[in-house]
Amino acid sequence: MTDISQYEIEGWADTRKRVFKSKMVLAGLVVLGVFAVLTFIHPVLQATVWSGKQSVYRPETGHDTTISHPSGPSIAHPLGTDPLGRDVLSIMTFGLRPTFLVAVSTALSAGLVGLVAGTSAAFFKGRYDRAMTHVADAFVLLPPPLIFLIASKRGLLGPFELGLLYGLFFGLGPAAIVVRSRALSVMEKPFIDAARSVGGSPRWIVTHHVVPHVIPHVAVIVLAGVVGALITQGFVEFLGIGEYRYGLGNLVYNALTYQQALGSGVAWSALMSGALAISLLASSFYMISSGLREVTDPRRSTRRA
Repeated sequence: MTDISQYEIEGWADTRKRVFKSKMVLAGLVVLGVFAVLTFIHPVLQATVWSGKQSVYRPETGHDTTISHPSGPSIAHPLGTDPLGRDVLSIMTFGLRPTFLVAVSTALSAGLVGLVAGTSAAFFKGRYDRAMTHVADAFVLLPPPLIFLIASKRGLLGPFELGLLYGLFFGLGPAAIVVRSRALSVMEKPFIDAARSVGGSPRWIVTHHVVPHVIPHVAVIVLAGVVGALITQGFVEFLGIGEYRYGLGNLVYNALTYQQALGSGVAWSALMSGALAISLLASSFYMISSGLREVTDPRRSTRRA
């Protein structure tokens, strides 16, 4: 088993190197890192850049009396102002946190739960497989967006917990089904029998042979889960459900609603800032999942070798 363990370590080390050499993965991580900074930068900006005009840059009640509103991008307001005269950058950095937390927690929970549930069902088979199949079918009938909306309406959970809940339902449902299907085909491969014949433990077989083959499918299904969570979160904020007074969805809602109520022009900067932020955040997960799908595809690894 010493040789097997050493081979496992070397295999994962090679995969890790290829992951961090992928331009798609690195680009996705950079975009995600930018959003991570924006998520937590608002207090810093209030204490430094905006310290002399905190009343102007407050996301709730800020108002710049020196210009008409809504306004386009300027030095004082890089993303312009909304119909009420509030700085769009301030609102976005203040309200980005729930969206970012939902996206990250959904990706982590959906990927982990789907990977564990799907691979274990395919490996152990029998009663356990049948039980997990019934569980997955049941969770497919309980759409995560509906559960998310109900939990948001009740105000029972915060953004991070809502993302974990969304990922749990998505992971035990669609993700588990997709991963199990792929893992079952892997279990029929000759190298699985070969690994067993040389004394490979279940843990070693799953981590070294099954998981690398299903990770590309996990990456794709997690992308679908994150996009679904982001859209659901946007609607929750847009409709004013729960306690999300400020968020990317609220930014879009305010740009449209106050424009009609006040008879002002369309706040394009506010409208596009909210919509593009959601799209770019989703694109970061697309780039990461696409890069992972490429570098972890065993067929590509074989061709390189």
